[in-house]
Parts: sequence; C-alpha cells; structure tokens
Amino acid sequence: MDIGIACAFESRQAGSLREAIRAAAVAAEDEGFASWWGLGDREVARTSSHDATLGLYCVARATRRIRLGLAGDVLAVRAAAVRAKQLATLDWFAGGRLELGIDLDDPGADLLEPGADVADPVGRSLDRLTAMEALWTQRRAEVSSPTVSFAGAIANPKPVGDRRLTVHLRNPGTPALRRVLETRGRIEAWTAWRLDPAALDAALSALRDALGADPGTVRRTWFVDAHLMPTSRAVAADAGIDELVAVFDRVPEPAELREVAA
Repeated sequence: MDIGIACAFESRQAGSLREAIRAAAVAAEDEGFASWWGLGDREVARTSSHDATLGLYCVARATRRIRLGLAGDVLAVRAAAVRAKQLATLDWFAGGRLELGIDLDDPGADLLEPGADVADPVGRSLDRLTAMEALWTQRRAEVSSPTVSFAGAIANPKPVGDRRLTVHLRNPGTPALRRVLETRGRIEAWTAWRLDPAALDAALSALRDALGADPGTVRRTWFVDAHLMPTSRAVAADAGIDELVAVFDRVPEPAELREVAA
C-alpha cells in the first residue's frame, strides 16, 4: 500500500511559504512518499488557503519522482478550456506526474458566482471533463455536449505524451458512479475523502455494486487526517485500499513527514 500526503498551502513556520513547501517536498520524496495532493476546491474556498495548483508548481520544482494530485476539482463551476490549460501546464512542468481528482457533488453557494445555478452538477462536470480531454489529446479539438461545444480548437501545452490525466472520482454516490460508467465507459480511480471506517466500508460497497464483476481494476485511495494515520493503516489494508493519504491543514514540517513515514 502506498502512502501519500495532502495539505493546504499555508504555513506556520518561520520564513516564506515557498521555502516551507520546498523543504517539505524534498523530505517527502526522501522519505518515499508516493504522492502529494493539493486540497480540493471546497477546502480551498472554506479555508481561504492558497491556490492548490500554484502550490503544486512549487512541489513539482523541488521533486522528480513523487506523483502530484488535486484532491477535488469541482469542474461544474470551472471553464473547461482555462482549466485544461492550467493542468496541462502543471503536468508539463512536472514531467508527466499529475493526476486529477474530481468532485461531482453540488457545488454549493461558496463556489458559485452570485446568481449562478448548476442544475445538473454531474452532467456538467462530465461535459467539462470530456472537453478538457479533447484539448489534451487532439491537435484540433472538437467536442459537442449540452454545456460545452467547440471545433478546431488548438491548445498548448498538452500533458506529457498528449495523454488524458488519470481521473480519481471523489466520494461518488451510486447514481454518480453509474452516470460516469454510462458516459465514459470506465472508472479508473476512486477516492474516499476523510470518511470514517464505517462510511468507507459503505462507500466501497457502493463502488463494488456499480462496477459489478471486475471491481479490482479501480485504484482506491483513502484520505484521512494525519493524526489518524497510525490507526488507519490496518483498516486500509483490510479494505483493499491501494493508497492511504495523510491530510494536513498546512504545509507539514519535515519532522512530521518522517513520523508519518515511520
């Protein structure tokens, strides 16, 4: 089982935030962490922490191996072309290490422009994801959906290898899982965001129900608060979790990372 970390890009250490991120990123790679995740859109909005994408640029510059991830993009409120370019640029700087977590739930008032409304967040998010993937993989991208349409679009840079980023679905309910399967034909990866063990078990059951005969092909990641790591490892192993991620409310210090790794 892999071990990763996620954090808000805030610091309580002396010195600059950039230096705190650099020191933690170097320590994380030295300690063998598999991944470093920026918080999702909901957490960034609630905590007013620095932009997760920009924070991951700092991590990318300080590391060579560790995977980078965004824990919960609410694509229903994002412009597909703008977000596609932001993520492709980060992946280009990181040498092809970026993965994307998407949050399909209702955005809520905190993430909406005044007066805006999203009647179908799942459908809108999947439309935007399809558009982003077209921009990443096609020389002159074309897409037509209920909420996003364009033709002959040229987008650069593209992700390394002109590839689709690995997509992690965050805490999706059964209806959302089924719509993803109907729309995309696959679920590559799934994440449980700060669920307790009982809720984790229920969520994994919903995943198995949606996938049917071959649930083992989906990568499963569980995010837990950092102080719960010691008690979560055995639960994660028993549940068949592929990666356990320690969540911090700020950039962790190297000593804290050594403790998690141990």
